[in-house]
Amino acid sequence: MSRTLSLLALSILVVGVAEGKKKKEEAPPPVGWHKVEATKKDPGWRGECYYPPDFEALNTTERRVARQVALEQIKKQWLGQRDEIVSFDARMVDDLDTVLLGRPEAIETVATKNAELCQPVMASGGDTGAWSSWLSSLPRTLTAGECNTPLDYQLIQYLDLGQGWQERIPMCKGNRAIIQASASDQYRVQQGGEWINAEGDLMQASTDPSLPCNFEGCYVGMLIGRFVTDGGIETVFPIGLEKVFEAPEHGVFSFTINDTTAWDNEWHSSGTITDHTAITVSPADDY
Repeated sequence: MSRTLSLLALSILVVGVAEGKKKKEEAPPPVGWHKVEATKKDPGWRGECYYPPDFEALNTTERRVARQVALEQIKKQWLGQRDEIVSFDARMVDDLDTVLLGRPEAIETVATKNAELCQPVMASGGDTGAWSSWLSSLPRTLTAGECNTPLDYQLIQYLDLGQGWQERIPMCKGNRAIIQASASDQYRVQQGGEWINAEGDLMQASTDPSLPCNFEGCYVGMLIGRFVTDGGIETVFPIGLEKVFEAPEHGVFSFTINDTTAWDNEWHSSGTITDHTAITVSPADDY
């Protein structure tokens, strides 16, 4: 009987230990700020990481609230408001915040991935380089294929003879712009040269490879445009006094004059009046 009781007690003990281990293994993951505390065998973490809840387990209202809470909390860490270990560029954080506010669903995956990248930094004492690189890439990744900056406004700017490519005017694929320059304003791009307007010197076709516009239709000193797609493909084209341009992809439009030197450029003056070419960029959907 004694032997039977001993075996029974041992069985109960083994089962109890097993159940204890099982319960420990099945403990729910942390939610909110958490760090592994130091023990005799483990030095623990040097800082905390924010763990978002299981969004799938929440109802619609709870899920929306949890997203905003998660974003507010991890932004504090990104901006260095939690500890001295993490502090990212504020402009980078602002850019990402703007993107996420327009895509609240993405906060869930961002918050989850953020916790994954935080853990090794806090546990091993590693640097935040990979974490920072991931954050800086998110605006581009989350908006891939989208365009939130259509040309739906008119811009009027004066041409600067002493500057290279001027303005950065975003356009979405398919946007059509009418680009116009005032015809009465004159300048010259060579000392003692001819006075010209944005059409350029029509007696000097641009064949010099050092000029940005050096193919048929380009003239020295004329107003020219450049369009750089989001993928980095650059196109230079002549404008003159007026041109309708359609964006082939999402990108940015700029303009300048077809010239390589600025020191000898000069505006035409008459008495107290000095010319200044006005450049107007407007939507041309109905043009």
